Amino acid sequence: MPCFIILVFLLIRCFGVTSSSCQSDRNQDHRPRVSCVSQGLTAVPHGIRTDTQVLVLTGNQFTSLSWSMYSGFTELHELDLSHNHISTLEPSGPVLEKLSVLRLSGNMLSGLEGLVFRCTPSLMEIYLDRNQIRSLQNDTFSDLPRLAIINLSQNKLPVLPPRLLEHVSSSGLKTFDLENNSVSLMPDRFFSSKPELPYVYLTHNPWLCSCALGYLHNFLNDQEHNIYMHDGPNDIIPAADSVVCSGPPHLLKRPIIELEESDFCPPDPPHPSGDQYTKPFCILSDLEPPPRVLPTN
Repeated sequence: MPCFIILVFLLIRCFGVTSSSCQSDRNQDHRPRVSCVSQGLTAVPHGIRTDTQVLVLTGNQFTSLSWSMYSGFTELHELDLSHNHISTLEPSGPVLEKLSVLRLSGNMLSGLEGLVFRCTPSLMEIYLDRNQIRSLQNDTFSDLPRLAIINLSQNKLPVLPPRLLEHVSSSGLKTFDLENNSVSLMPDRFFSSKPELPYVYLTHNPWLCSCALGYLHNFLNDQEHNIYMHDGPNDIIPAADSVVCSGPPHLLKRPIIELEESDFCPPDPPHPSGDQYTKPFCILSDLEPPPRVLPTN
């Protein structure tokens, strides 16, 4: 009997810890929400209702995203794992049919493989800002027919896969955020499959204003009304003229949209005519032989 009492006490204590560290309420959309913030967690704590629709696990110690860890939450609509230590995403696992919002801001992701979100086919918003992402694949965001927001800001991307947006099957993509990365060249026709994105963020990248700038230059002029930048945590402002050159030196900080093509891709200098550079020359056989030197006695 004493052992049984001790066991019951421990179970009650464990439940109490879970209840006190995780707060239950509803979000602005009146969805049931559980928040377990900054608890040093490495796994989802026990005792959370399986009908939870919003699960907030920010500021913990998660190092990877395992889809199977959340398979019991059949109504899960939003998962917030921001500000953990996540460096890997498991590519396969159980399908989370209703997950629509995934927040992975402020983690340690360095690259994303193809079809890495195949377990979340209903995903509409994905926040990957403030990671260390240096590489993506053309099909990283494939098989997501409802995707509306891709936030890749404040990463370290040096290049973009040329067909990244082409592989996004969603016809409702609204936001592509590349602000504050390391991209210097926009691939030709990058936005051609999504020509009227309402919100595009391109500022604070080291754009190289060479002859390869032509596509981005045309895109900015055509889509000036859809180019924005962040102005504080919750505000945005029109910013087509804030997409500027980082080089060459004579174009440094010049707004790309204000340039003429001849500024970043001057025409080749005219080839000199033959007459201008034709100089008299003689053939060796026409030259007079050098004077003969006689030997001296």
